[in-house]
Amino acid sequence: MESNEITFFLPKKTMNEATIYYVDIVKQGFIKAGYTVKQTETLAELKGQKKIFVMSAKWCFIVKLLHPQAKIVTWFQGLGAEEALMTRNSLLRKKLWNCVEFFSMKFSWFNIYVSERMHQYYNETYHIEDKNFFIMPCFNKALNIESFDSINKYENSSFVYAGGLDKWQCIEETLELYSLIEKKLSNTKLTLLTKDKDSAERLIKKYNIKNYEINFVSLDELDAELMKYKYGFLIRQNHIVNNVSTPTKMNSYLANGVIPIYTDVIDDFNIKISKLKSCIKLNNNDSVFEWANLIFDYDENMALCKDEIKIDIGNIFSDYYLREVYINDLSEFLISI
Repeated sequence: MESNEITFFLPKKTMNEATIYYVDIVKQGFIKAGYTVKQTETLAELKGQKKIFVMSAKWCFIVKLLHPQAKIVTWFQGLGAEEALMTRNSLLRKKLWNCVEFFSMKFSWFNIYVSERMHQYYNETYHIEDKNFFIMPCFNKALNIESFDSINKYENSSFVYAGGLDKWQCIEETLELYSLIEKKLSNTKLTLLTKDKDSAERLIKKYNIKNYEINFVSLDELDAELMKYKYGFLIRQNHIVNNVSTPTKMNSYLANGVIPIYTDVIDDFNIKISKLKSCIKLNNNDSVFEWANLIFDYDENMALCKDEIKIDIGNIFSDYYLREVYINDLSEFLISI
């Protein structure tokens, strides 16, 4: 009889607020399916384990080589090979990651992906069709009902950007867009929530933005901060790394009643998020001037009151961002295989 026990291998460096939440959903799915779940931070404690959960293709590669008899459950959080080329411009790193990902696809027992597009990418790229897989988007927050009741939240055109200033996060496109918005809309303000204040100041000056604030808050304080704003930026370029992703930033914005302004390059969001009335989807092929005009029109003609926005955004938390859905679906799938 096959063992109904699994060990979650969770090195300290792989754990943060987002991954802790995500991994806990996966744990609860295994527990509901009748598994005994253990956890360790060290490779040494994996000796003799029959089933092991790992956080990436890299860890699947390492753990499977050390424990060839174990069945590995791999969480594919991103595209290691494509990210190596995108962020480091390194063909060598890309080739190394290709080898690791091929190995993981070939020898992983059960795979977890953050989107259907990611699942499709791995199957098509490595010509391996995995039969045991589960899809769950990245998210770490439930709906914060209080966020919709902030005084004047939707009456003033306040904008927020939460995150780093890396080129791939399109911070310059975001600031260029806001600089156009500021020239036309009255009573606007941009808040950058980032650690890198000096770089943020330089970029703000580059785009001649007048009304702004640069701040940094801890993860514990993020909800209380985000709930102050009407709009939140999530601009990305049309790249396969972004096509397959499901950034937690979208979940953070929506959970706190922030209307997201995002480009149409994330496949999952085009299916799930774009059905909301409380969002502004930008055509990636349009100019920044066309983006600005779309935002002007939305802001001027916005017909939803805060209660309607609460209902609209609440819909996405009734299925797509509802942890119980994934716990139940995962447990049912695990029982079936």
